[in-house]
Amino acid sequence: MVRYDVIIVGSGPAGALAAVELARHGLQVCLAERATHPRYKACGGGVLARAARLIPLDLAPAVARACRAVELRFSGGDTVFRTTRATPVVFMTMRPAFDRLLVAEAVRLGAGLREGCTVTGVTTGADGVVVQSSDGELAGRFVIAADGAGSIVARGGGWPAPEVVAPALECEVPVDAATLARFDGTARFDLDHPRGGYSWVFPKEEHLSVGVGIFGARPGRHSLREAFRQYLRELRIEPAGPLDLHGALIPVRPRRGPLVRERTLLVGDAAGLADPVTAEGITPALLSGRLAARALLEGELEPAGVAERYTRLLEEEILGELKVAGRLARFFYGHPLPRNLLFRSHGQRFCEKVTDIMTGERRYTDFDLSAGSFARLLSPR
Repeated sequence: MVRYDVIIVGSGPAGALAAVELARHGLQVCLAERATHPRYKACGGGVLARAARLIPLDLAPAVARACRAVELRFSGGDTVFRTTRATPVVFMTMRPAFDRLLVAEAVRLGAGLREGCTVTGVTTGADGVVVQSSDGELAGRFVIAADGAGSIVARGGGWPAPEVVAPALECEVPVDAATLARFDGTARFDLDHPRGGYSWVFPKEEHLSVGVGIFGARPGRHSLREAFRQYLRELRIEPAGPLDLHGALIPVRPRRGPLVRERTLLVGDAAGLADPVTAEGITPALLSGRLAARALLEGELEPAGVAERYTRLLEEEILGELKVAGRLARFFYGHPLPRNLLFRSHGQRFCEKVTDIMTGERRYTDFDLSAGSFARLLSPR
């Protein structure tokens, strides 16, 4: 049986970047992926500028288009706020190409890749872990769970299911050149379409990535398919070919308890680390993958040291940020009337600051969002 230092289950952004960082430092790494690259992933594919900074290689081969403008619309598009930057705010990627780019870099640096490898369980012992898979047993000192919101590894490790998941539906919609030109260069978001969530349009290669999601209401109250088709009608988007809609559940609250136990570390969606305001998961996936690798290296593959470092790094870099974002999300989606009143006078200022968060120039923790302190968020500086 081959023995690795670290077995990473799942080769999305979190798992692949962890593999890159660990392999670069000479560790024996195995990426276990149930699919085969390039594989489809239900995702808008927008890589924020702040996320792009975390990637230690040229992202250009995976970028379909870059958006320097962000548009946020309310009340059926009647109220529009637009922000622009000199450099791209969002890089629009095709997820198969983006994920394959990161995986290829990990393999180049020496990581092993097992595709078509379905993990069924993990057994933890005093000296390491044994991962049961369709490729047989894989032995390692640690395992990183990067296998999504329904993580087999997390479930087997005793973690409870994610408390809050946001249902979303997306589709790569083929369109003619004139329709593509209408949306080129801009990432568009329509708030409260559907109620308690938003819809989006991202320009890609020869098509538009269009989606709808519900982040602040009970999913059963809405039909996402009908909301999606209504959105296309309202925006006068006439598909130039058949539509292939894909659904996803996005965890918008971290799993309860420490995100490391014994020899298992949770990252990305498996840890429930998506942004509760935007439901964007690529940034926290990349960051948590990097932090997991850093904790393993600094902790010298000793469980106590790794757990202490990973817990501290998560709190400093991600969890504190998500707590503040969670308070903003509850106001944003749960109190539409005061929110809309606030946006009538301060909407542009708010959108400018959220755009700064997307580019990495600000963080949610720069703002005090406790009761009665929204003036700080909307202050001129």
